[in-house]
Amino acid sequence: MDEPYATLKSDDLGGLVDVENLRAWLDAQGIETGGSLEVRRISGGMSNESIGIVRNGERFVLRRPASVALERAARGMEREFRVLSALEGTDVPHPTPLALCTDRALIGSAFYVMRHVDGFSSIQPLPKRFEADTDLQHEVALSTMDALGKLARVDWQARGLLGFGRPEGFHERQVGRWLSQLDTYEAREIPSIRDVGRWLSERHPSDWIAGIMHGDYHTANVLIAPDPPGRVAAILDWENCTIGDPLLDLAGFLRMWDTSDRAGWAARRDMIAQWEKSSGRSAPDLRYYTALSAFKLAVMLEGVYQRSLADPTRGDTGGMGDMVLTIAGEAEAAISS
Repeated sequence: MDEPYATLKSDDLGGLVDVENLRAWLDAQGIETGGSLEVRRISGGMSNESIGIVRNGERFVLRRPASVALERAARGMEREFRVLSALEGTDVPHPTPLALCTDRALIGSAFYVMRHVDGFSSIQPLPKRFEADTDLQHEVALSTMDALGKLARVDWQARGLLGFGRPEGFHERQVGRWLSQLDTYEAREIPSIRDVGRWLSERHPSDWIAGIMHGDYHTANVLIAPDPPGRVAAILDWENCTIGDPLLDLAGFLRMWDTSDRAGWAARRDMIAQWEKSSGRSAPDLRYYTALSAFKLAVMLEGVYQRSLADPTRGDTGGMGDMVLTIAGEAEAAISS
């Protein structure tokens, strides 16, 4: 198996792909027809799987739900494929979508295939040329804001995304939606999460501009090009994308960036200024958005944690449960600042 897949995860597919069915489907889609096929499970998101495919020396990635998936996970694949297709022809860096399969009988779930994009995540050990070059690191930091700003600037209606989300009442729905989802887990109570919900319900903005929202924009989902200059090669993992308030993406990214070992790569004010330039929008006081991003992420990750307890294919859940409590604490700290 060629790099980069050989070093990332496992060739044990865990029943996630029927290789012969996939071979026939790829042929039918005209994706390197008749070529040899190598398949490897690689690192991906926490709710969905990414499967590396090598055919005739060309690399692709298959996206499908995890073995123990959310109720609407198959619909999520269709949404990911739709938004990636809508971004074709824009300046937003993204993987090129190739084909979608909604026939769950083929490999056990809906899935889609996209082209592989070379790059690295800045949460991984940095390539040597980036490791000690502060100029490159600065470029990477600003590029993450440039890519996110470009996404916010896309005319989502003109790109065929009417009906993709419900921007009307977006903020009014947030607290009820996420607390209702938390209740479905029927598990532990997260300290302070409902207090944060009450605070958010009393302060949601009424004057904002809808745009495409990635919904999970952080460094693990941003692929950096392997060669200088420092730039984003692709934004990955679009499972939470919707039409909403792009300021929530901005605040969520900055909240995690500011507490990471990359915080010194660029001043916060410079990163916000880059986002404003690329998006054509202004960024007000982000306190509400910071609290909402942590509130939402805590509930999302609690769902991942609870599903992981029931899914042997997900491996060791590690400190996921503790991470949820930490992020909930960050939400509480945001409303107290």
